[in-house]
Amino acid sequence: MVSPAQERESASPAAEFGGPRRPAPAHWALVLGLVTLVAALAFPFAPVVQPQADYAWTAADGPAAIPLMPYQPVSLQATVGCAAARSAAPGTVLLATLPDRSDPGAEPLTGLRVTAGPLAVSSGGAELGTIDLPPGDCTLTITADATATRVLVDGTVVLSREGDVRPAVAGAFSDLAVGASLSLVADTRFETTISPLKAALAAVCLLALLGTLFALARCDRAALPRVRLFARPRRPRAVDAVVTLVLLGWWWIGPVTVDDGYIAGIVRGRAADGFVGNGYRWLNAPEAPFSWFYELYAPWSAVSSSTLWMRLPSTLLGLACWLLLSRAVLPRLGRFARRRAVPWVAAAAFASWWLPFNLGLRPEPWVAVGTLAAFVSVERAVARRAVLPLAVALLLAGATTAITPGGLIAFAPVLAAALPLLRLLRTRSDLHRLPLAVGLLGAAGAPVLLMFSDQSLAAVLESVRIRRVIGGGVPWYQEYERYQLLLTPGDFQGAIGKRAPVLMTVLAAPGALWSITGRGRAGIATGPVCRLLIAFALALVCLTATPTKWTQQFGVLAGLGAAVLTVALVGWTTTALRLRTRGDVLPAVAFGFTGLTVVGALVLTGQDLWPFVSGWYPTAWGLHAPAIAGRSLASVWLVAGVLVVAALVGRALWRASATGAPPHAGRRTPVPRWLPAPAVFALALVVGVLAVQVAGFARGATAHPGAYTLAADASATLRGDPCGLQPHLSVETDPAAGALPAVAPLIVTVPVVPADIGGRTLPGVAVAGTGSTPWFALDPAQRSGELPVVVTVSGPAQPAGRLVAEFAAVAGGPALSRQDVASAATGASVDLRLTAPAGATAVRLLVDAPDVTVGATVASLPRVPRLTPMSTLLPPGTTAILDWPVAFAFGCLQPAPLVNGSAGLPEWRVAPPAADPSAGITYSPTFGGPFAAPRLLVSEQRLPVYLDGEPAREPVRLYRWVAPDGITTPAPTVTHRDVWGWHSEGRTQVPAGAALG
Repeated sequence: MVSPAQERESASPAAEFGGPRRPAPAHWALVLGLVTLVAALAFPFAPVVQPQADYAWTAADGPAAIPLMPYQPVSLQATVGCAAARSAAPGTVLLATLPDRSDPGAEPLTGLRVTAGPLAVSSGGAELGTIDLPPGDCTLTITADATATRVLVDGTVVLSREGDVRPAVAGAFSDLAVGASLSLVADTRFETTISPLKAALAAVCLLALLGTLFALARCDRAALPRVRLFARPRRPRAVDAVVTLVLLGWWWIGPVTVDDGYIAGIVRGRAADGFVGNGYRWLNAPEAPFSWFYELYAPWSAVSSSTLWMRLPSTLLGLACWLLLSRAVLPRLGRFARRRAVPWVAAAAFASWWLPFNLGLRPEPWVAVGTLAAFVSVERAVARRAVLPLAVALLLAGATTAITPGGLIAFAPVLAAALPLLRLLRTRSDLHRLPLAVGLLGAAGAPVLLMFSDQSLAAVLESVRIRRVIGGGVPWYQEYERYQLLLTPGDFQGAIGKRAPVLMTVLAAPGALWSITGRGRAGIATGPVCRLLIAFALALVCLTATPTKWTQQFGVLAGLGAAVLTVALVGWTTTALRLRTRGDVLPAVAFGFTGLTVVGALVLTGQDLWPFVSGWYPTAWGLHAPAIAGRSLASVWLVAGVLVVAALVGRALWRASATGAPPHAGRRTPVPRWLPAPAVFALALVVGVLAVQVAGFARGATAHPGAYTLAADASATLRGDPCGLQPHLSVETDPAAGALPAVAPLIVTVPVVPADIGGRTLPGVAVAGTGSTPWFALDPAQRSGELPVVVTVSGPAQPAGRLVAEFAAVAGGPALSRQDVASAATGASVDLRLTAPAGATAVRLLVDAPDVTVGATVASLPRVPRLTPMSTLLPPGTTAILDWPVAFAFGCLQPAPLVNGSAGLPEWRVAPPAADPSAGITYSPTFGGPFAAPRLLVSEQRLPVYLDGEPAREPVRLYRWVAPDGITTPAPTVTHRDVWGWHSEGRTQVPAGAALG
């Protein structure tokens, strides 16, 4: 470990580093560093291999599905024979790239449309005009590209529109049997692969980088003191075993993150699509330049897509982060790390950060490890006065930044150590300025290879433009929204597990800074801790660069934050406070308890909430903030803290007011012996919140046998069933099969109308007027509570009491219970799943809406669901659109591909429950949804889904996409060509209505 004496960062004599003569390794550092830098700069401009997909169609082929992605082709040519156009009736569709009629739930696009009588042409929302066809045989031709759209008759331009009015293409349609054709080139600019020349350039860059680092190491080896940065005892300790067991247990039972499905869907489509594109929005633009860790997840998911396997990398990263923290960071921060209790304190601080934020597929664990590794490298450079660790730090920081925009925080340790690093560079006269600068720039620039591995510079710039124009991000000056979400009650983003590490560390940072000022620092090294605190503060500032403001992104601070929290917990123990204050402890303790009172109360107002399947079985503290004996624990903490602070202030005033006391006697104001130091309470709060989280998931794993939990999923994976949630689901394929038999009286006193059951109709009643349906006999499974009574409601929500389900022991007998139904309606069809009370054998619907017009809200008659296992309906390997909120839980279904510039036409869609509308972006042109064009070609039929053991819960939604009869899907002709990095095929047309970002 590094002692304060070894940590001198002042300039050393130039002669110490080899004198004025430049050694041979410095020349190599210059040459190889220059090669590295030039190769890295040239890499984005190197050629890539791009496929060209050509689609062709004629009217004789019948209607065709060609749902392009992006929606517009690179170029298009359509032809219509004049004879066929003249013989067609007015209004006849001669050629169109969008269907005449589409599902009412689909959002429209603007395509090409050519109609007869008189012949009119429109494209991309622009009316090009009408044409009077000349007599005789002729051919009408329409061409469109990014520069202009033209209409020609026998090669003569008759209509023209400059600019980009290319049509959106979902397919090819014509009312003609012959005489029309369409050919187009799909936009495949993002579906590129690395070319041999680009691969060779990457190999040169990597070899030169290794040579540069070796040359810098040779330069460092001369006359530099060997300073140990790692703790001497490297063998495993008990605390390491405990941390490992906690991480492995959390890997088994821990929660999913909100974006695990998003990332799983993206990386699992990599093999079919040929690149890592955003398959849910932004026109499937590539995730580059921030996506290299996705490239690692893609082959990982090819081994298994189970939740257990996919979450293993983040668990391994957690172990790496702990080893860096315990073996490299803590020893560097001072002699206090030698104390027996410190590793246990650090373990609690580390777990409080890692567990709520960094299990899953998101980039935060990668950034946390990369940032901590960069900090270690910087500190090694400062301690050894060596440039190789600095080059490694720059390399790590660049690679971490290439993971996600939030990875910019990896440069925070470099900036925090700017002054000692500049002193180091000034003293290295053996390297002079040019070799040193070139070598460091080469190391910092090499991560460009990760950013443009299989994409061209033009494609990456276009993807950035698409994101900016379509929007979806939040500007930097709204960073406060992240903290607002953190403190929002009832939101999983402000859960108690997320509040505790963030708020406690923000409080700890000024406490740790105070601990290293003055004398008596209790073994805490001033320089490294000061740089740690500056790096943490800069990291908070760097978070503003993230385009979204989710609290989940606090996970990038896990490494630095755990170190800061550990230092503060050590610095605010009783012994450390006495050393720091020379016995005048009470003022510091009073200030410490004041901050801890406020922050602790804010932490304890949070709930133990988690997204999607992780929140299905909440504890009492998941539904409400922690409480004891019916009283809010936050209030108890606040009142107790105020009383303690008041007592401490009163004690200080009392001792200071003593008459006849020496001038300095009042300055020594010890705290009562019965009052522990603030660090004890802070540590207790951290450990208590950790216990709440771990105990909650452990209880969920054991208290619900047979139900779906992440622990049950992990166990099933080891038994050979890696399909996640799917084996626990059943589907109601035919709602009509579950109609309940009517029993007396058979008189219906409310209007009978067709009810929408997710795209199909069944008999139902209008929620209008006053009356009742007949009594219906309950199925035996409903009487036992195994299955619910289902009523599907569509239309606007109605006040409570307008539609009620009445249960009775005997038809026509007294009511056992009445359950409200219509108040839950939200517009689209919603299944209301009611549990029959004990002893009930019959049910009917009561309507009490005398002031409502017939046709507003409609409810189906009660039914019992007849179920088919979802794994039977969709066997493993079935292709489906897996909406991003749920994709992570369906490892045996294959994501619908987006290949050859087309979105395809899948048959199935797995969607989140009705209460979650977030998946709509995938089908909305406004958001650049990749499946907006296929959505226009199908009618969507909803098949209700039921969770085993909890049939009243809607776990997901399943939709069947029904394509029109006779529609075909033409196969493209695909060729490949090399294009240079600056090659562009025009800007991708962003849909109208997209908001500027």
